[in-house]
Amino acid sequence: MCARGPCPSAGGRSGFPCFSCVNHTPDIPHSLSILILAGGQSRRMGRDKAWLEVGGAPLIAQVIRRLLPIATEVVVSTDEPGPFEQLERSLSIPLTTVRDQYPNAGPLAGLHAGLSVMRSVWAFTVAVDMPFVNANLVRRMLDLSTNHDAVVPRITPPNSTRPELEPLHALYSVACLPSVEDSLRAGDRRIISFLPHVRVAYAGDSLVQQIDPHYLSFFNINTPEDLERAARLLAEG
Repeated sequence: MCARGPCPSAGGRSGFPCFSCVNHTPDIPHSLSILILAGGQSRRMGRDKAWLEVGGAPLIAQVIRRLLPIATEVVVSTDEPGPFEQLERSLSIPLTTVRDQYPNAGPLAGLHAGLSVMRSVWAFTVAVDMPFVNANLVRRMLDLSTNHDAVVPRITPPNSTRPELEPLHALYSVACLPSVEDSLRAGDRRIISFLPHVRVAYAGDSLVQQIDPHYLSFFNINTPEDLERAARLLAEG
C-alpha cells in the first residue's frame, strides 16, 4: 500500500491502494495476463473474500498491487458483484471480469473462463486469497516456460512431509484451454485434471527458497485467524 495512504483516485472507495506508486511497466520478455480466481462467497469467512480488508485494502487489491510490475492486464474470474469498475479506474492496465461458462465447477471453471478471454498467451493464475504473492518468484517461473504449456510449483512447504502441487499459483498458457475444456466436459473438476495432457514444468523448492524462503507466496486466507495473521504480517512489512 502507498505510504500516502488510500488512493484518492479510486472512485471514492476508501481502502484501494495507490496503484500510481507501483511500476506499471512490465519488465518481462512477453505480455502476461494476471488471472485472479475470485470465486465467490466463503462459507468460513461468511462473505466474498475478494473484498475482505487486510492491511488497509481489499484482498484483491493487495494481489493486484504485488503483481502490477509484471502485468499487462488483469482478468478476474468471479460470479459475484463488486466495485470492479472503481478498481479498474485506479489502474493503468485493463481489468476484465468474466463469469464461468461451467457453473459450480470450481477453480477449473474459473481457469477455463479466464483463458478464454485473456489477451496474452500466458496467464499467471492465482487465488484471490493469497495476498503475499511475489512478482519475483513469478519471473523465475517464467524462465521455465520455454517449450512448456504450464509451470506449476511442486514444493514441500514448512510443516509438510511430502511435495505438494500449487495449481492456484501457477502459469498457464492458452494452449492448456482445450485440455481444460475436455476435463470440464468429462465432469472432472479437479484443477490438476488436465495436467497429464499438457507440457508441464515444475518449479521446485530450490527455486522458491531463493526468492521466498518462508513460502509466504502460498499462504492463503481461509479463516478469520488466517486473516488476522495476514494483517500482522503486512504490518511487519
